[in-house]
Amino acid sequence: MDKLNLTKHISSSFNEEIDEVRNHVMAMGGLIEQQLNNALTAIATADAELAQKVIDTDLKVNDWELQIDRECTSIIVKRQPAASDLRLIMAIMKTIGDLERIGDETRRIARVALESFNSEQQDLLVNLDNLGHHVGQMLHDVL
Repeated sequence: MDKLNLTKHISSSFNEEIDEVRNHVMAMGGLIEQQLNNALTAIATADAELAQKVIDTDLKVNDWELQIDRECTSIIVKRQPAASDLRLIMAIMKTIGDLERIGDETRRIARVALESFNSEQQDLLVNLDNLGHHVGQMLHDVL
């Protein structure tokens, strides 16, 4: 067996696995971005159904985090990456944790919005809108 081809194959497989993980991180980030947009739209339009959809979507965000974490762990176990490759995987794992927390904050925004629709606390909705824009900036900083 040609040693050079074996090394090339392993590196190629590693790159494919990392690309797949990156795509999943981007999909997770896109879902959270949509979740935040929906929460802010729900506040602006007093749409309780849309706010509930945001709350329900948080389960998908949690699933993404678990799936990507498993993929990263699998890469570490199978490939035993070193140096920059390991740092990349660790950065991805930190990023998905940050994204999941942003998703949690978006869910909280939607919950408070739902409560505010019923109690007519408009000042709270303005503060939620400001918080939502702050969370959106955090999301763009992470991605």
